[in-house]
Amino acid sequence: MKESQLRDLISLNINKLKSDLTLLKKEQYIPNELGTRGFIDLYAKDEFGNHVLIEIKRSNTASREALHEVNKYVEGVKKHLGAKDTEITAIIASTEWSELIVPFSRFAEDTTFSLQGYRIILSDDGTDFSAELVQLLPISQGRFIAPWHNMNWYGTKNALESGILSIQQSYQEKGIDDYIIVKLYVKSEISSEDRVNAMRRSIAQMSGVDESEVSLPSEIPVHEYIAYSATQLMTKERCLQILSRNDETLEEAQEILSDMEEDEALSYLHESVEAMEPRPQSDYYEIGYAAKLEKLLREPNCKILDIARNGSFLRNALLSDETIISELCGDDGSSGQKFKKRIYVNNTAHVRQLKNELESCLADNPVWKSHILRIVEEIQLEFPDSEIDISIYNPCTGVFTIYYAMTKEEGVLFLPSYHIIVRSDSEKRMYYGALEKNGTALTFPQILDKYYEGNLMALLLSVTWGGKEYRDTDVIEDLGLQYRSFRCDIVEDGNVFFRLRDDKWRSCEKVDIFSLFSDYLESNDKLIHQIITKIHPLNQGAFFGHGSISVPLEELVNINFTKK
Repeated sequence: MKESQLRDLISLNINKLKSDLTLLKKEQYIPNELGTRGFIDLYAKDEFGNHVLIEIKRSNTASREALHEVNKYVEGVKKHLGAKDTEITAIIASTEWSELIVPFSRFAEDTTFSLQGYRIILSDDGTDFSAELVQLLPISQGRFIAPWHNMNWYGTKNALESGILSIQQSYQEKGIDDYIIVKLYVKSEISSEDRVNAMRRSIAQMSGVDESEVSLPSEIPVHEYIAYSATQLMTKERCLQILSRNDETLEEAQEILSDMEEDEALSYLHESVEAMEPRPQSDYYEIGYAAKLEKLLREPNCKILDIARNGSFLRNALLSDETIISELCGDDGSSGQKFKKRIYVNNTAHVRQLKNELESCLADNPVWKSHILRIVEEIQLEFPDSEIDISIYNPCTGVFTIYYAMTKEEGVLFLPSYHIIVRSDSEKRMYYGALEKNGTALTFPQILDKYYEGNLMALLLSVTWGGKEYRDTDVIEDLGLQYRSFRCDIVEDGNVFFRLRDDKWRSCEKVDIFSLFSDYLESNDKLIHQIITKIHPLNQGAFFGHGSISVPLEELVNINFTKK
């Protein structure tokens, strides 16, 4: 059967293709001033009055042209009839899909108009047909390291090598091919006695008892080698397939997943996959995440020994170790805490990808997400040929935002901030974000009551496991702060500053991150004192260290105290 015959057959009963269609014309002519003119095989409307353009294909050879034809006709309808993308549905109806399904799925993922595919099944005598909707293939997002990592600690180099073999065997048995293992050496400079004393002080502080009443082992083993592993992000379906090796584990996961949001479900599933047998051998295990690894790598006594790759990470000969470490530390936005990128604004694919990455990276900071997406669109309009560098530090650490800034060396570097530098031939501009004081803050006990049921341990756990406080924007507001955005136009006779307020740039005096935070400190000295005096006694190495102790935090809660 020729395509023209298949077209005529479908036109006689177009509702067999899709029930809500009304045929308007066969071979609808569409002029195009800027390109090739053409004829839409079948032109119809749906129940909502939208334009429906149907392209008929009969062979694999012909189907290769389908996407080109559809794109041409859609642009022609928009130009000739003044239709919008949202008012157009394109349908490809083909008897053959083996050559078409991959590019069709990719195109459907990227396009801004509705695109559907139907497989046409002809009767034996060619006088009738049926149609079934084509299911899109999942589109590979390429390399994307899951933000949930694993830290396995070992006391000796031999134990490390044995542990790495057990990690590789565990992944192999679970059918996980794409993963990385970073081998690290962290030289310990704290004696076993000091470790015990630090832990004893911390437990005594939390429990309100004398240090002498805390019973602990006389020594805590020292672990100096780490196998830091992470996998390619897996889909929900892939995780469930791995968990199906154990009926009980799968049943439990399916029951728990019903009450979870998508991101929470993926986190739970990845952790469940890691936890199922066989598990790797290690002397001590910690959950890993981007901020924790970055902090560890900043330590002067930390050294990367090697990076073991598997699957696509091994096959990609152009993938550097530096890029792997950068992505593990969350520079690609995967952790939702950091993001760095350089793009050219005239590359629409880069800008589209940037917007998607910003949506993901700033999911827990709706204020800056709205500001920065608005800024990107502004740059597109005003500097269409520019190059931009964007850097975001969005730790989402709530109360610890203040604590880190006040207690760490170069603490102001731990404050949330972003910079977008625009470079063009005609002008330079910088956008930046900072925290600014905003109203009256709650007291520290009030914040503990509101968010952590008055429990200091619950606050500590909010950053110990996962590194983020997902209610960060609310906590920041109750600390008397707000996320703000600013602009600096770099001109010949000096810099001109603006503040974004009520969705409009308003002229202001020079503003910098450090002076804004200094103003906040002067207005909230009592709150700052409360935060430091309550948290700092517990920060003596036992809880916020990089795994130098060998007792998981959750076990400390159950330690028995010996009363005199």
